[in-house]
Amino acid sequence: MNIENNRVEQSTSNSIDTSTQTESCHNEKDTHINESILSEAILEDLKKNRMDHMTYLPDMEVLESDIMDQVITAMKAFDYNQYTESDVRRALAHETRTPEDFKAFLSPAALPLLEEIAQAAQVETRKHFGNSVYMFTPIYIANYCENYCIYCGFNCHNKINRAQLNYDEINREMEAIAKTGLQEILILTGESRKKSTVEYIGEACKIARKYFKVIGLEIYPVNSDEYAYLHECGADYVTVFQETYNSDKYETLHLAGHKRIFPYRVNAQERALKGGMRGVGFGALLGLDDFRTDAFATGDQA
Repeated sequence: MNIENNRVEQSTSNSIDTSTQTESCHNEKDTHINESILSEAILEDLKKNRMDHMTYLPDMEVLESDIMDQVITAMKAFDYNQYTESDVRRALAHETRTPEDFKAFLSPAALPLLEEIAQAAQVETRKHFGNSVYMFTPIYIANYCENYCIYCGFNCHNKINRAQLNYDEINREMEAIAKTGLQEILILTGESRKKSTVEYIGEACKIARKYFKVIGLEIYPVNSDEYAYLHECGADYVTVFQETYNSDKYETLHLAGHKRIFPYRVNAQERALKGGMRGVGFGALLGLDDFRTDAFATGDQA
């Protein structure tokens, strides 16, 4: 069962001739519209029950950490228009680069020097990893979700085909992937604690350990004791996409569910490391807000 194929097929089906699309809009309901963002009943319910996106829910672990405040403060102070081509060239000349150099590379002044920046990045990459290509494959074991993110096709109000692999199906999929020679697997789920429990994900990790040397997770954020359990089951690293570091914009995009709570998501990697994970990954969905500030915040937090 390939859940990812469902997403690909839906995207492909949107690529139709414009004249045909116009005619179909008059004749029948367009099933590819994210209907949940148009539902008056859903929006009215959200107005009555909307949670404060900066307040932790009772089951969420609160860390004594100032990392989020440091990252947000640095992001707000980042004025990328103040940098000049000289600043970018100065950053390129440095052997060890600083956060200030990173800001210069993200500025509009860097556009004429993209080729030089790419060559410098290649030098750094080969210094750390050699002339190699690092490959892994993702496997969605479930696509149920409890969040209402208005840009996402997986959101809980969208009427799409949902599925969850059982343990036998997970084993068969992973065995087939391992036979290709790949040695790393990334396990993904939709963000539903009810359907994809921590225990369910842990069993998937145990199955993966039979076939792979490295196991990554891209699941909903959890508490540090739960990350510790998943690490014991075989998980090596965790990746969490913050989506955007602008908390005001974040609030308008994530209307319901655990994902709505901004600080809990920001601090997910710190909880994962506290739980014993040997690696964490960071990411933003560039385009939700200013891509330069979100790119800087992502790098600054990492």
